[in-house]
Amino acid sequence: MRVYVESYGCAQNRGEGAAIARDLVARGHDLVPGPEGADVGVLVTCGVIGATESRMVRRWRTLSGRIPRVVVTGCLVPLRTGLLTGPGAERTTFVPIREQSGLPALLETWRPTASGTSPYPEEPPAEPSPTLIEEVGIAQGCVSGCTYCYSRLARGSLESVPSLEVVRRVKAAADRGAVEVRLTALDTSAWGVDLPTGERLPDLLEAVAAIPGTFRVRVGMMSPQSLGPVLDGYLESLRAPRFFRFLHLPVQSGSDRILRAMHRGYSAAEFYHVVARARSEFPDLHLATDVIVGFPGETDDDARATESLLETVMPETVNVTRFSSRPGTPAARWRPVASSTAKRRSRSLAELRRAIARSRFERWIGTRSTARVLEYGSGGSAMARLDNYLPVVLDHRPPLGSLVTVVVDGARSTYLLGREVEPPTDRAPEPREPARDDRLPRREPCAEAPAF
Repeated sequence: MRVYVESYGCAQNRGEGAAIARDLVARGHDLVPGPEGADVGVLVTCGVIGATESRMVRRWRTLSGRIPRVVVTGCLVPLRTGLLTGPGAERTTFVPIREQSGLPALLETWRPTASGTSPYPEEPPAEPSPTLIEEVGIAQGCVSGCTYCYSRLARGSLESVPSLEVVRRVKAAADRGAVEVRLTALDTSAWGVDLPTGERLPDLLEAVAAIPGTFRVRVGMMSPQSLGPVLDGYLESLRAPRFFRFLHLPVQSGSDRILRAMHRGYSAAEFYHVVARARSEFPDLHLATDVIVGFPGETDDDARATESLLETVMPETVNVTRFSSRPGTPAARWRPVASSTAKRRSRSLAELRRAIARSRFERWIGTRSTARVLEYGSGGSAMARLDNYLPVVLDHRPPLGSLVTVVVDGARSTYLLGREVEPPTDRAPEPREPARDDRLPRREPCAEAPAF
């Protein structure tokens, strides 16, 4: 059968969509690049915020009007399938996240019989296009109980993938030609907590580091409370050339009062100290964090505490999201912050994060680094990743997947600008520490924040 797969949301969702596509091809189905001519459409949904959920409903309606059968999986199943009603519902099948491995068998029951008439010519199935980047899921669910989180409801409690299976998946990705593998989960640092073997994330990373090949690995999102017990081991893992010096550590708020209401399980000071420890080991660490604006009960003082935290920690990447009430979560019952107030705070944070990022990125100007070419952009450009996962845009197109030496000669708020040069004959310089950027608004630092 001809199958079209479309995925939305986080890296874990995209990785699951890619795995579904590979499994279907292995069972003899033919992947098609768009809905036209498909016999079955697979929609991997995201429901992290209300706006995304509405988009998923609209996309389902479009696909169900163009494809004879549609399979819906991902985070809207089974909690929000009641939204998918009307024309096309009778031709839609819902598959929970943890049952996605049964999709090929389901499609087998829909194949035309030998005596039936097939709507498409019988041809050898097309292999998935080679990709330089693959996501590998290492766990479902998580151990936290955040009061706003829909993903925890959709994915359930923690179920870690055994280390041997993770190694098999990573090796298979490398064998398919991936030069970057992303380990994904709702909370990667919680990996192994549920396993009887006593293994934790550093043990898994040691096994991944031993896989032959030149591919690099980006370890995905972590929670400060689960990273704490394995922090030393994780930082030791980052010394291996296999891993990008990258840390995605969502803080969500700089206010302890709001963190308690969120049920995050750590204080702002504890977040500070985790980051300080990581940066002391790796001064060039690429720190990414997430912030929720307008959480129920958030005051202007709470919002200022978040801005102060960001000014002190100076993350290279900040993802800002306005609070979205999600059905079934405790926070959905609480009185929301006025929309106008949330928008104002969101605009202020967006301005601050751009200034911080520009300041952090400018410290790389004049440095020489190696980078892996991963994407082609417009106007003959290419995007490559440094060893700490910072993106650098080149004004020409080296071969995809190649390792190049670049000199950084410019910076924007979301990427670096560079040019390819001959490999160095001596040690590359460290990024310089910038003076405090005058574009950053002046605020008092948090009392318990260490200096960076």
